[in-house]
Amino acid sequence: MAYPKIIVVDDDPISNTICKLTLEMVLGHVDLESFTNPTDALDYIAEKFEASTLRKTILLLDINMPIMSGWEFLERFDAFNESIKAGIDVYILSSSVDPRDKDRSYANKNVRNYLLKPLTADAIKKVLNIRV
Repeated sequence: MAYPKIIVVDDDPISNTICKLTLEMVLGHVDLESFTNPTDALDYIAEKFEASTLRKTILLLDINMPIMSGWEFLERFDAFNESIKAGIDVYILSSSVDPRDKDRSYANKNVRNYLLKPLTADAIKKVLNIRV
């Protein structure tokens, strides 16, 4: 089974490493790009996905980042071409248990779901619809 490409956007390198290790534990080899700077991630998406045929991509996005919040990221992401947005499933990956953050996530048309940190094997299996 070919798994989707994964993009992780989180200012914390340790969180990114946990994501990578957890994904590898569940999936084996992972096509993963991680970014500690959200602007770099947006540039990557604009450069790599413009005018190309996308295979399904999952983007794991932190919301509490100093350079640009996840909410600001989503505003800029929303300006992308619809064909790009259609190929990328955005999941919030946050340590916030504030119900307002969850509500705001679910109200955003580009967000598929809200996951709590740290990323777990069960969460990955649910996102990718892998049977246990």
